[in-house]
Amino acid sequence: MRNPIRRQIAAEALKARSGAALPGLLVVALLLVALGQFGTVYAEAELHAAAAETSHRVIKLAGSAALFATVFGALLVTGEFKSGSIARSVLYAPGRGAVVGAKLLVAGLVGLFFGVISVLCSLAIGAAAFSAKDATLVLDGRSWQTAAAVVTVCALAGPWGAAVGFVVRSQLVSVVGLVVWGTFGQLMVLGQFPKVGRFLPDGAQLSVLGDRLTFPSALDAPYGLLVLVAWGAALALLGHRLFARRDV
Repeated sequence: MRNPIRRQIAAEALKARSGAALPGLLVVALLLVALGQFGTVYAEAELHAAAAETSHRVIKLAGSAALFATVFGALLVTGEFKSGSIARSVLYAPGRGAVVGAKLLVAGLVGLFFGVISVLCSLAIGAAAFSAKDATLVLDGRSWQTAAAVVTVCALAGPWGAAVGFVVRSQLVSVVGLVVWGTFGQLMVLGQFPKVGRFLPDGAQLSVLGDRLTFPSALDAPYGLLVLVAWGAALALLGHRLFARRDV
């Protein structure tokens, strides 16, 4: 049974690498991260005095790549529903559960890739921006902790997007919904209902990142991670059940 499952994972990995979605989303994510980092550094009037705090914020901005990892996860699933190839995937797979599991795993690996590349980009861009103002990017224990949090959030964002895809199925609805919620919706909810918002996925992400500047009501990072994993597991289970019961 192991060989069919391995083949299923390999097939999903090939689908993930094919097309322009992965490189396109990654490039846009890195561009936005770079713009945000340059803006953060150049907006700091007393950079030398606030070098450590600004460095942490610069690295934390790499977490914005999580939205693009989520969108990619949704595209990985909904693209097949849109083209109708999901029926063929089910036909050649060991079972529908294998299809769901393989897509979630591959989406997680892509999210991990997004996180690592985004952090590396943030270090390079941050160092260049600091150097342009005759300062040095601070890399201390908190910096590496923030970098690890970014990678973790991005790795969990990919499967979240894939699970959304299995639940919603529509590519347009899922992608537009994720983007609108990720850019505007979460800000409204977190701003108006912070005590509720901190238990939602986006509030949990900010908790893992330790971003109390943006979201003062954030949970402690370990609790935020538990909330984030719980949401992901619940949505993945819902997506699996719906996929198992619906016609393809």
